[in-house]
Amino acid sequence: MGKQSKGPVRWSGDPVPWYTRSPREVASAFGVDPASGLSSPRVAELLAVNGPNALPEEKPSPAWRRFIGQYRSYMQIVLVAAAVVSLLIAQWSTAVLLVVLTLLNAIVGLRQEGKAESAMNALKSMLTTTARVRRDGTEWEIPAEQLVVGDVVLISAGDQVPADGRIIEAHALQIDESALTGESVPAVKDAGTLPDTRLGPGDQSNAAFMHTPVTHGSGVVIITGTGEDTELGKISEMLSATEKEEPPLTRELDKLTLWITAAAGLTMIVMFALGRSRDQAWDVLFVSAVSLAIAAIPEALPTVTQAILSVGSLNLAKRNAIVKELPSVETLAFTSAINSDKTGTLTMNQMTAVEVVTPTDRYTVSGTGYGLDGKIHHAAGSSAGIEDAILPYVIANDAKLVDGEVVGDPTEGAFLVLGYKAGLDIEATRERLSRIATLPFDPSYKLMATFNSAVDASGRPVVRCFVKGAAPAVTARAATALSAGASIPWDAELSLRAQQQAERMGGEGRRVMAAATRDLDPAGFDPEADLLAYVADLRMTSLVGMVDPPRDESRAAVASAQEAHIRVRMVTGDDVTTGAAIARQLGIPGEAVLGADFAALPEHEQLSRIDDIGVVGRVAPEHKVLLATTLKKKGDVVAMTGDGVNDAPAIKSADIGIAMGSGTDVAKNAGRMILSDDNFATIVYAVEQGRKLYDNLTKYIRFVLLLLVTFVLTFLGATIFNIAAGEPFTPPQVLWIHFVVNASFGFALGFDKESPGLMRRSPRPRGESVLTRPVLVTVGLSGLAITVILLGLIKLGESHFGSVQIGSSLAFTAFALCLIVAAFECRSETESVLTTSTFDSKQMNWVALAQFVLAVLVTQLDGFRRILGTTEIDLRQFGWALLSAVVFLLLWELGKLPARRSRRT
Repeated sequence: MGKQSKGPVRWSGDPVPWYTRSPREVASAFGVDPASGLSSPRVAELLAVNGPNALPEEKPSPAWRRFIGQYRSYMQIVLVAAAVVSLLIAQWSTAVLLVVLTLLNAIVGLRQEGKAESAMNALKSMLTTTARVRRDGTEWEIPAEQLVVGDVVLISAGDQVPADGRIIEAHALQIDESALTGESVPAVKDAGTLPDTRLGPGDQSNAAFMHTPVTHGSGVVIITGTGEDTELGKISEMLSATEKEEPPLTRELDKLTLWITAAAGLTMIVMFALGRSRDQAWDVLFVSAVSLAIAAIPEALPTVTQAILSVGSLNLAKRNAIVKELPSVETLAFTSAINSDKTGTLTMNQMTAVEVVTPTDRYTVSGTGYGLDGKIHHAAGSSAGIEDAILPYVIANDAKLVDGEVVGDPTEGAFLVLGYKAGLDIEATRERLSRIATLPFDPSYKLMATFNSAVDASGRPVVRCFVKGAAPAVTARAATALSAGASIPWDAELSLRAQQQAERMGGEGRRVMAAATRDLDPAGFDPEADLLAYVADLRMTSLVGMVDPPRDESRAAVASAQEAHIRVRMVTGDDVTTGAAIARQLGIPGEAVLGADFAALPEHEQLSRIDDIGVVGRVAPEHKVLLATTLKKKGDVVAMTGDGVNDAPAIKSADIGIAMGSGTDVAKNAGRMILSDDNFATIVYAVEQGRKLYDNLTKYIRFVLLLLVTFVLTFLGATIFNIAAGEPFTPPQVLWIHFVVNASFGFALGFDKESPGLMRRSPRPRGESVLTRPVLVTVGLSGLAITVILLGLIKLGESHFGSVQIGSSLAFTAFALCLIVAAFECRSETESVLTTSTFDSKQMNWVALAQFVLAVLVTQLDGFRRILGTTEIDLRQFGWALLSAVVFLLLWELGKLPARRSRRT
């Protein structure tokens, strides 16, 4: 054979899947003899062409570059610019303060980046380190990175599959593919050939995939893909191609910064033009300009926002939702669609037997999971007991229950729980029926059998064969059935009834298993013979319907999400029938479709049908990403949950990626939030807290915007009308307002109580700005009102009290009092503050009281007067400031009247 191009071999240049070819054809395509493996020269040639069996690794940016990257935000740029100008005009303390603020913001940003480690590197770190191969006719153990396509690899229980391959031999082989496919039980593997060319990884029963653990049996695999050409390689490529979007709040703050900077810049131009026309000195104009710049920049906004989000993330952590990136807290508020994994998130990930059907009776089983508190209820029939009907599930069973946890196969663990609920003494029964031989489960015959020492009804020693397996496999070998302790013929009517019961339970999303027994003469039994030959002429005992039950809290959580106008969809690796059945129990509406079928639709049809879909089954990683991107194109803000490697690309591409705490490091590193309890109800709680935090942040943003508009208008008005030489407030006074008044109310508003009816509102649409027209009108008019008040008080001080300094001190005091009013008014865009509910927040009340006291002290204490440049005012003068705040309150309340009327209509 000549040199191969990089990547897996294809038949005649066509992308024919390996699972559609027989083992002989696959071996021939690679020119390999499975008995001896590749030759060393051929391995060297393939390694040179294809490279090692490894995934690409992301190289982290150096620390200095990441630090400089923190200065790309508009807020940081404006702060640095203001600091530079402050240095130029010798405003040293102001410059130092601004520089310290930028450093604080950068450090917080770096800390958040440090928590968000690379999902690709986590993917690479979990790969298998060694592999057992046949080369040159000898079996070797080699580093997995040295594997090449065509290598013959041996796998057995306990191994990790080192690369993708076609299974050519399988002996009771089962592989746990949950991290890759989402399947809740190990996949049964064989060497057969599959005809369909559109199968996803979860349906390729003759293929093995990189980094999936072998849980049972053994097999031989011909490697068909290494490194980037594996299913994990595809996931790695999707991860590298997916970029996280900026959270909505970050975009809002950038937009706010640009608007304020533009307004401040325009005001500075006016100030300089008018100042020079009045022959004002350049240095005086520069000081006024710096005062305006400091006033217009919301210096405290990043710090307050970070603090609010940090406390919010701590509260979420207490409820098992660990936020890795602070902006994700507010992204939760916009969530309008949740694509949730089924197994372990909406369900318990604990198989549970819920129904037992015998030829004459039907039983229902209460309780969920591996707890023993349920009971068996005799729903129909006349048999005295259920013990004999379910005994094979307990005896042909290798699992154990230890402290409520299953050691072994989860399905077998569920059978043990069923036995305990039926009152069986399992340990004593197993000891009494000692095992002689075992026929392990194999996908070719789909059952397991044990041969145990027993005695028949007459007391004669026998070898009793206990069988459990897939219902069709067991019923096909039946000759009789157990009925009221006696055997009856397994005729066509009984077979049809069993088939109908199995179809009914399957249609309800249940996994249907069957059990049977057979007594053998000990003299004719050979434990070394072909045991499958003895599994014939069976006596059927029962059918059992099993399900991974929905969590009780998931039903309420789904209902809460729907009440909040959030659409929940189930995304699962299981088949659509099972998914649809669980969805009905949870109250998730919509049709169930296959992931491959949805992906095959044209884009316009995907967009038109997505609203009607509630369950997507048999999903591959690319289907999950497609689902998230389709919803985002529709305007939804998407949350995606998952735990496996296959979930990582979709978790990363979603607006808010949520990884399960029990999941892989790849999923955790790709996500922005981790649920330590794997509980869907926690997601809904997190959305509620996100809405509360974002609602409170918008209250604060309205307050900040009012403050900034007032500063800009006041400086502009002072310049135009030549009041206080164009500098109504000094830099220390501006910083006081920002860091003492603004920051205090910022924390109070940020930790405010939840607004009534918050979780009954529709989520904010993607891209909707917090700077809505009503907000801009309210802020603009309120800022104008305060500006008129402040400039009027300065003129009053100059004309009536004979001092501009008294007027400025009056204005400074009035500004603080007006901001107290504004803080309460900003709690709601429409509701009046003239009600008792206005004072239902203790922190708001304490901050308001403290700010009132400080508004008095800034002109009364000598220390404050020296720092802030204020002068003492008397009680009569203070009355003017207090009256101004009352007038402002009445004006704002009048402005809310039409807003309330329009809301009612």
